Amino acid sequence: MNLQQQIKRRLTGHRFFESAAPLVVAVSGGVDSMVLLDVMQQLVDPGRLIVAHVNHELRKQSQQEEAFLKSYCQKHQLKLAVRHWPIKEHPQTGIEDAARTMRYRFFAQTMHAHQADFLLTAHHANDQAETMLMKMVRGGQLTALAGIEDERPFAGKTLLRPLLTIPKDRLYEYANMHQLTWFEDNTNQDLALTRNRFRNLIVPAMIKENPRFLAHMTVWHEQLSDLLAFSQNSLAQLLAQMTTANQLQLAKYRQQPQSSRRLLMLQWLKNQDVYDLTQSQLMQIDQLLNDDKKPQQIMQLPNEHWLVKQYDVCWLKNATKKVDNSQKKSAAVVELGQWHEINDELTFGVFSKDQLPKDAIVLARFKLRPDALPLRLRSWQKDDRLRLKSGGHQKVRRVLINDKVPQPQRQEQLVLTTAAETVLWVVGHKFSWLDESSGAAEDQECQIIVVAQRKC
Repeated sequence: MNLQQQIKRRLTGHRFFESAAPLVVAVSGGVDSMVLLDVMQQLVDPGRLIVAHVNHELRKQSQQEEAFLKSYCQKHQLKLAVRHWPIKEHPQTGIEDAARTMRYRFFAQTMHAHQADFLLTAHHANDQAETMLMKMVRGGQLTALAGIEDERPFAGKTLLRPLLTIPKDRLYEYANMHQLTWFEDNTNQDLALTRNRFRNLIVPAMIKENPRFLAHMTVWHEQLSDLLAFSQNSLAQLLAQMTTANQLQLAKYRQQPQSSRRLLMLQWLKNQDVYDLTQSQLMQIDQLLNDDKKPQQIMQLPNEHWLVKQYDVCWLKNATKKVDNSQKKSAAVVELGQWHEINDELTFGVFSKDQLPKDAIVLARFKLRPDALPLRLRSWQKDDRLRLKSGGHQKVRRVLINDKVPQPQRQEQLVLTTAAETVLWVVGHKFSWLDESSGAAEDQECQIIVVAQRKC
């Protein structure tokens, strides 16, 4: 099976070809992303492709890469979106994480602007092996060892990584065979960076030891992902039997073996957005909940949460609730026709159907009762949720975690709400889904359209 057929097969498994919407392809100019872009032009109508490129302004070569992609896209009649990251915006420390956050925020904005269904990135089998080994060395929960997902929700749509099982040497073979042009990032040779040490020293040593190392890592990833998915489904069923209104019924919890109790507790806490617990903390929680001599206890957890045990039940208490409630008072009314900044490049506004500005980018449409107005813009709160099309809900905190928003930026995140505090939009990220009728008669509805506008 050649490379194009292999990529097509993987995309078919994700129902990729059932959509005719635009696609965003993240392209750095390296061999992996140039191969992905070349293959995608053969698999779909090139008119659907939007090339998303970030100029980090870290190297002199960055300007050459941007100029090349502009020329390439013009030659192949592809749409191109470019984001510059000026040196003055670079942090003194943690530049890799900051760069990644900035890139994915830009990709999300590009998807919203073009109403794209998918974001494609060019992560390959070597990236997967590096990530899994790095997480193994760092330690943490078993879920982290599964590595990079080939599909995950992103910005309300889907992120796909169709090259994830393909070794990088095959990408070089394809690029040379098809005479593609690409750029090598010299900073990838800097052994002061952890990933570069894994990329240039550790993974090559593993491949030398066993040429099928990357294939084995791919199989391990798939097996571990399947096992974790099965485990999560089983845990969800058990938790449904032993929880009432987010309170854990301790009699049923104690009936489980200790190994199951730790997994159940970990999942129960994750369901309430409590992460980063150590194995020692999990054991301490288990001892606390099984201590009959102390029927009432309290234990501090990460992120200002408290675990409260009271006789036969336990629940979580959030220490920041008062702070969250005070944020309600700072809500700003969003008048129809009023513009607000999203970032340095985009503004958004809310308009009625007959006031829709020309050339505005429509992000979402809502049919609301008149008493849902005025809309408000405020800081997000701990209990804020978005309604999903399935009828369920997703916490705003989970949206921000999925979109890799850093903790300092989460504190500044805004949401757009109705007068009754129903969250319509996590600004710059994900929209709520509302039934078109919203329970109102047609002559009582008002159609509200959220639009974006690029700054000049």
